[in-house]
Amino acid sequence: MSKKAIPYETPSPEELRKFMLKNNLTGADISALTGVIPRTARYWVSSAKHKYPHFIPWAAWALLQILTGEKTKEDFLSLIDQWKKDEDGRGLRERGIGGRPPAL
Repeated sequence: MSKKAIPYETPSPEELRKFMLKNNLTGADISALTGVIPRTARYWVSSAKHKYPHFIPWAAWALLQILTGEKTKEDFLSLIDQWKKDEDGRGLRERGIGGRPPAL
């Protein structure tokens, strides 16, 4: 059985810029919140101008959405839970988060 990647989308550089404006965030803020160097955050915002675009990784995008209140941790856990159910027949809830069995 082949494994499929988690079905997610990351924003285009333009969508990321709109997100930043909406949440009053600068490139330095994005850099600090996601733990990357400022150059990397600048690539995410302006990658459409580069020969080899760099898009924001899903984990960094999820973190920004959680930290700004756009989405909750539960939103992302539900997405991953459904993906695991589709792949293995058991979601996070059946396994317990982190692959551990649920507490009795």
